[in-house]
Amino acid sequence: MDRSRGAQLERSGTLDRARMKRRIGVIDVGSNTARFVTFEASASGCVRPIYETKESPRLGLGVRADGRLAPEAVVRGVTAVGRFARTIRSLGLSQTLAVATSAVRDAPNGPDFVRQVERATGVLLRVISGAEEARYAYLGVASAWELDRDLISDLGGGSMQLAETRHGKLGHSVSVPLGALRLSQRYFEHDPPKRKEVDELRAYVRETLDSVFEAFGNHRYRVFGVGGTVRSLARAAIELRDYPIERVHGYPLWDHDLESLDELLGEMPAAKRRAVPGIGADRADVVVAGLVVLRELLRATGGDRITVAGIGIREGIALEAIGASLPAPAEVLAERSAAAAAESFAFDFRHGQEVADTAMALFALLKERFEWGRSEGLALRVAGWMHDAGTAIDLWRHANHSAYLIQNYPIWGLDQREVLLAAMAARTHEGADLPSDWRKGYLPIVRSEDLETARRLGGLLEVAELTSPAHPRFAANGPATTITLTLSPSSHSALDEAWEEKVRKTLPRVLDTEVKVRDS
Repeated sequence: MDRSRGAQLERSGTLDRARMKRRIGVIDVGSNTARFVTFEASASGCVRPIYETKESPRLGLGVRADGRLAPEAVVRGVTAVGRFARTIRSLGLSQTLAVATSAVRDAPNGPDFVRQVERATGVLLRVISGAEEARYAYLGVASAWELDRDLISDLGGGSMQLAETRHGKLGHSVSVPLGALRLSQRYFEHDPPKRKEVDELRAYVRETLDSVFEAFGNHRYRVFGVGGTVRSLARAAIELRDYPIERVHGYPLWDHDLESLDELLGEMPAAKRRAVPGIGADRADVVVAGLVVLRELLRATGGDRITVAGIGIREGIALEAIGASLPAPAEVLAERSAAAAAESFAFDFRHGQEVADTAMALFALLKERFEWGRSEGLALRVAGWMHDAGTAIDLWRHANHSAYLIQNYPIWGLDQREVLLAAMAARTHEGADLPSDWRKGYLPIVRSEDLETARRLGGLLEVAELTSPAHPRFAANGPATTITLTLSPSSHSALDEAWEEKVRKTLPRVLDTEVKVRDS
């Protein structure tokens, strides 16, 4: 970043817009847990959680033979929503939306519970159908990934919602009674459960899922997992594997992860399971049933992994409230996220767009030579948009901080490898090397050749930042070993005095490419 230009950034307008951001509260009362989340909505069409709290009223626990909620569960549920209501009053939100799912939906006394909640707390719960629940999970996942032929699985305490996508749009969806709490109560009489109990549960889950996928058409899907149980299992797998990224969002929960967790947790009583990192007291007595469901889901779909979503129906509800345009291509999702980050941290997004466009012009000339594809291009775009994001923290070490923000701010549309490529490119865009711990620490996610790719992408950013104010044109010979950079004579005044010397050093050093500079 040019230091004088950076010092002159006009941020007041951006900060004013940030202060005026819309904040939406969402209450989600499920069969096992209840959550309240405050989302900040950006002008670009993203929502970001800025506050979350949860309770475990376990409405589905002790359900009567006729399906009615137990009196003690009703009391716990009303108390939990009452705590949320007190928090809401202190936050001054633009809007609060509250929903109840499977336990209340299926109970004959569900309407009575809704009335008690409203009388005691002032919160009006909307009981949503299984189809609505599946749609909200779809919206949440569609805000984070470009979808095509995919399956979204939302495993809750009372039910599991399955939604398939076709060309990214919501297709068939169904709600089935395969919630982890419901199944645990129905099939497990012992702790830990007996082998016969697990086998009977597995047979029931298999039969249920086989009928669902026969109706869906038995397609092959990429599987996304939503819900507290799959997130808990991802946290446990991350701890057990010593995985270098602790965020569950985007974690590939492999079939062998589920098998290992099944062997570990299935033999433990619940009191020991709760001590396993990631499981905790909320899931200790239901996680074994959840494992059975998820393993059978992979068997039924023919998949080998579940991509874990750190988002779900609460995000979907908030996205619907702001009228977000979904589904969308990965590039659009990523640009919305980067623009939202610029709103939050007040860095110059227009400059980032200019640098990204210039870098992509160079990328187009070099991609065949270096065998780069859409994934590397997406990472470069994000690195370009956010290469100066770190100025919000510290101007003089901003490349380091830009890399940190790319890794830790929710940039949607990217997988974990692409996020790391973008972060590494931003880190190296001023010529610095990657820290040695990055080279070793992220190898389970990035390949060794990705480190060289990131260094080259950083070099493209370096050249793009030096030349983008003059709107350069690039051309290359056949194998792209020589790049010709053309500027109009009047554009030189927009550039740093030493720009040409820096460009002539950077391209040969990073890309083994000769550069020729000429005026138009």
